Amino acid sequence: MPADLDDLFTVLGRQADTIPIGTASQARRRGDQRRNRHRAVLASAAAVVLLLTGAGVVSLRQHRKADPILPATTPSRVRGLAQLGEPLPVPAGQNWSAARISGDRVVGLANSEAVAVDTRTGTSLWTLNGSWIGVVATAATIILVRREEIQPEDIKAGERRVLEFHDPATGAKRWQLPHTTDDRLILHDDVLVRLDATTRRTTAYSLARGKPLWAVTDDATLISGMRTGADHSEDLYGVSSALYQPESEKAFPYTDDRLVSISAKGRVTIRDIHTGRVRSTAQGQPNPEDLLAYEGSIYTTVTADPGRAPASLSRVLYAPRDPWMWDSAFPCGPDRLCLFEYRYLDPATEKMEAHLVMIDSVTGRVVRTTGAVPLSGTHAMRAGHIMASGGGNKGTALYDENGEARYSDNGVGGFVDDGNVLTLTRDAGDGRFTVRGVSNIDFRKVTLGVIPELSGRCDWNDDLLTCPTGKGLYTWRFTR
Repeated sequence: MPADLDDLFTVLGRQADTIPIGTASQARRRGDQRRNRHRAVLASAAAVVLLLTGAGVVSLRQHRKADPILPATTPSRVRGLAQLGEPLPVPAGQNWSAARISGDRVVGLANSEAVAVDTRTGTSLWTLNGSWIGVVATAATIILVRREEIQPEDIKAGERRVLEFHDPATGAKRWQLPHTTDDRLILHDDVLVRLDATTRRTTAYSLARGKPLWAVTDDATLISGMRTGADHSEDLYGVSSALYQPESEKAFPYTDDRLVSISAKGRVTIRDIHTGRVRSTAQGQPNPEDLLAYEGSIYTTVTADPGRAPASLSRVLYAPRDPWMWDSAFPCGPDRLCLFEYRYLDPATEKMEAHLVMIDSVTGRVVRTTGAVPLSGTHAMRAGHIMASGGGNKGTALYDENGEARYSDNGVGGFVDDGNVLTLTRDAGDGRFTVRGVSNIDFRKVTLGVIPELSGRCDWNDDLLTCPTGKGLYTWRFTR
C-alpha cells in the first residue's frame, strides 16, 4: 500500500541560522528530521524497468504526449512519457520503498528484498533477500545500507551501520564496510574514503574490491571531495549525503581526484584521493563546522556575529542580520557562493520572505540579492541556472542566470539535463502525481503525464524516470 504521503511529502522544516551544520553526526540528525519530508519523494535520475510476464522484452506504451507542441530546443525538450512494459508487482506483504538507476539497470527496494531489472530487455537480473534501510546506486556499484542490530546505549552516539557493495550485473556482494554515522564518507567514481570519527584515521578504499589504497591518522576533523563545474550534485555538506540518508538521497559520486581535509585549527590539506599524496596545504578559519570544495575554492561554515556564517579560507563571506536567517550555502560558479536567506513576515502563519544572495568568494562582495521563493531543500546548478527543491507546499523554484525565479510549483524535482527540469506535484486530486517538464532554456512547461501515488523516492536521468508506487514499480522513457 502507498506510504503516508503526509510523511513522504510534508513541508520541509526550516533550519535556523543558530543551528550549526557541524559534523557528519549533526548532518545526520538533521537529515533524520528531514528524512520523511522533502526528499523521501524526490525523484532524481532514472529508469525502472518493468518485466513483462512471460516475455523477455520491454514494450513501450505511450503515456501521454505533451500539449501544446513547443519549439525545439538544444538539448531537446522533454515532451512526454512512454511507459516501459508493465509495473513490477509489489512483493507479497511488502511495499516498494525506493528505486535507483545503475547504468542499464534499475534496482527496486522493498521491505525485505532488492530486485534488479535490465532496462533494455525487461529481464530480471537478480533478487537479494535481506533488510536494508536504503539503496545507493552508481554505474559501477550497488550499495545496500544496513543498520546493525546492536546499537550504542548512548543515544548521542552515531548509529552503527554497514555499507554492502554489490556487483550491479550479478548482485554478488564484493565487500562491506562497518561504520557509524558520525564518520565522514566520500563517494568517488572509483574510491570510497572514510574519516573515522573516533580514531581520526582517514582510509581510502578501492570502490570495486574494498582494498585499502592508503591511510593516514592526523588532526583532520572534516573531509570533502572536490566538485567541478561538470558535476551535477545536490550534496550540501561535502560528504556524500546518499550514504547517510539512502532512503531519500541520490548519489552524486565525485570525479575530481582531490580530497580536502581540515583540522579544528583550520589547517587545510589537499591530497590525491587515489594515493594519499599531499598536493598542497593552506590555512583557513579555525573551528570549522562544515566543509565544501568546488573548482579549487574551499568553503567552511564558522561561528560569527550574530551566528554561523559561510567563510572562505581567508574571510567570513556573509552574516545575515536579525531577523534574517540563512540555510545552506552552495557553490554557484567559479569564485561564487550562493545562499538563501529568510525572514518571517507572520510567525503565526509561518509566512516568509526570501532572498537569493550571490557572493564573490574572493572579495566577500555581495554580487546581487534577488527575491526568492521561500523554500529550503536541495540546490543544483546547470547552465548557470539554479534549481531548488523542497517539499510539500514549499515546492520547487528554477532561477535564471540573473537570479530571477522563472518557474515554481508545489512539488519536488530536479534537473533532467542541461535543458530540462522535471517536477512532480500531488495535484491530480486523488493522490496521484502530475509530472511536468520545464525547459531550462525558455522556462515553458508541459504536462508529461499523471502517475500513481508514490510509496518512496523516484529516480531519473536524461532518459528514464522510475518510481516506486503502491501499484508497482514503474519506469518510463522520456519522449522528445
